[in-house]
Amino acid sequence: MLVKTPVFSYRKCFAQLCDLLSPSFGDEAIRNPQLSFSNKRSTLIGVSLISNLLSLALPIMTLQVYDRILVNESKGTLQILIAGVVIAVMLESVLRLCRSYVINWAGAVSEHTLLCNTMRHMLGAELSSIEGQTISEQLQRINSISKIREFTSGQALITLIDLPFVILFLILIAYLAGLLVFVPIILLLLFGVVAWYLGIQLKNALVQQEAATESRMGFVIESLNGIHTLKSMGLERLFQRHYEQLQYNSSLSSYQVAKQSNIAANCGALFTQAMMISIVFIGAPMTMNGELTMGTLIACVLLSGRIMSPVQKALSIWTRFQDFQLSKKEIQSTFLLPSLKRVNEDELGEKDGQLNIKNMSFSYGEYESILFDDISLNLHRGESISISGDHSCGKMTLLKLISGLYSPTSGDILVNNAPATSYPARELIQHVGYMAMEGTIFKGTIMQNLTAFDEISMKKVNEIIDLLGIQGDISRLPEGFDTKLEGGTADPIPPGLKQRIAIARVLASKPRILLFDNADRALDQYGYNQLYRLLARLKGKVTMILVSDDRNILRLAQKEYVLEDGHLVERRFSDRSKQHDVLPYQELRL
Repeated sequence: MLVKTPVFSYRKCFAQLCDLLSPSFGDEAIRNPQLSFSNKRSTLIGVSLISNLLSLALPIMTLQVYDRILVNESKGTLQILIAGVVIAVMLESVLRLCRSYVINWAGAVSEHTLLCNTMRHMLGAELSSIEGQTISEQLQRINSISKIREFTSGQALITLIDLPFVILFLILIAYLAGLLVFVPIILLLLFGVVAWYLGIQLKNALVQQEAATESRMGFVIESLNGIHTLKSMGLERLFQRHYEQLQYNSSLSSYQVAKQSNIAANCGALFTQAMMISIVFIGAPMTMNGELTMGTLIACVLLSGRIMSPVQKALSIWTRFQDFQLSKKEIQSTFLLPSLKRVNEDELGEKDGQLNIKNMSFSYGEYESILFDDISLNLHRGESISISGDHSCGKMTLLKLISGLYSPTSGDILVNNAPATSYPARELIQHVGYMAMEGTIFKGTIMQNLTAFDEISMKKVNEIIDLLGIQGDISRLPEGFDTKLEGGTADPIPPGLKQRIAIARVLASKPRILLFDNADRALDQYGYNQLYRLLARLKGKVTMILVSDDRNILRLAQKEYVLEDGHLVERRFSDRSKQHDVLPYQELRL
């Protein structure tokens, strides 16, 4: 049996080096109209080169002082030399401070840019791709951006720029001390092997940490979302034990990461001391034998310290590069989510309430079964239909396809002769209004929720809240329309009123096509009556697609369709009176 041994890939190594010098996330990830994300690499390179050259001033001065000035007792030369070194050191410090400012600003800009564009892409991505991920996965990807700041700011670049000066320092040691140069060379090679091994160990620890953290955060989110059910069923101890186990795994993985990082840092310090001690240990006999001068030995010791400084930084960068690779994959997976293609408002059709579905098929993924197969439907303004079917037959999914939240796998869904997914978000709500089973309440005041944070005019909102009877209920609140809502169960208004607020927000834009998805379920009797009256008034004026268990609301439909085995079939009745039986409100809620 043949076993393939891993082969060192120079191409892969070169690709990683390029990624380290100039991380790339795609054009969309770094596009931002407000802040420019352009790192001045030429400036950083120039400043780094000058700083490293100036760092040679101290070893050279030490060599001159011990071998020439002290021997010849030249006080005038000493003063001039000290002044020159002080100027060089001060200039080096100023340049390094300026470089730090550039790096910090570039890091802040790059992080801001990536975060803004990540959120923009997630909001503009297809809903089906977003729903396929857990909230903890999405949060993990957003948090990954802060981990790559060091590489997008140019810190890794200047560290690698400092590395070639290691060769220059070795050449100087070879020039001054001859064979003594083999001491730092051997230690550097040994240090490189150790660093490579530690990097692999750290990467494995980071993978385990990412998985453990994601599992823990997912469980926390799940627990908080179902906190009322959890408490009502007395599951606190069970959930607590499960969380303790997840926290144990997370803490253990974090410990492994910290341990590997500390080992790497300590190895760098150990090799620095070992190099200086080795040079002194081997160079001292050479000095006593007259092969080296005292100034040369001290200069070599100082140069060896300069050698390990960029090498230690490179080790630190290498260990964090393992985390960077994992974080980059997380970020790129976000930008690989398919986006909805929008068109300009000038290319859209008139708001006439026309809906055309042509040979539409849909599945949630490439390897998922077909949910809808070759569905066609044509509706004109004023027509109303109902859609029924078994649970999980796809009624809600069909409404989301019509509202432009999902893209069909094949075929077309045209709203006013334009693809539903092509409408800009602000324009779409004026064409299609999706009334969900549980309307979303955002964190803000009641007025902000009604106006979609001032996206909808107050004139349009006032018309709808009067028709839905919201005005009177809100006027009885102490703070009225300024009452703050959190979108949770602790809000000071009942669920029925929150549902009417969400419905009013949809209807305020006066869409020509209404998609009703059991939006009456959360309503009380008063809210139900107000909504039913409003839908009855809208019948014949707008296009309505009704999905409901309420027979009164289904009675508003002119035709009834059934979703069955992926097909949309019209149900025909010989007796119109048997199409829907109207029952009182109380009977419907039994």
